[in-house]
Amino acid sequence: MNAEISDWLVEWFRSRGKSIGAVEEALQVDYLQSGLLTSLEIVELVAGIEDHYGVQFSEADMQDARFSTIGGMSELVAAARGRDQGGPRSFESESSRSDEQTRAG
Repeated sequence: MNAEISDWLVEWFRSRGKSIGAVEEALQVDYLQSGLLTSLEIVELVAGIEDHYGVQFSEADMQDARFSTIGGMSELVAAARGRDQGGPRSFESESSRSDEQTRAG
């Protein structure tokens, strides 16, 4: 687990007035099951992470069991950073790549 990412995530929750306890406890809180975040806040969290770290979550990332805790999310962000080291990709560039693959195939 990446401490810098975990600290950023804990601060994100606290900056929105979410009571998540001490950092060690916060890492294990299932914010989906506990109702700590609304669906809009989940979208804001994902967008904030993607903007801050220059990553994009895949569908598989969002379905990963780790997605629901701060500790798990920090692992997913670290993995996405390694995968997306070239920087964030825009929707347009992904669409263009998909169109090219379709034409080539």
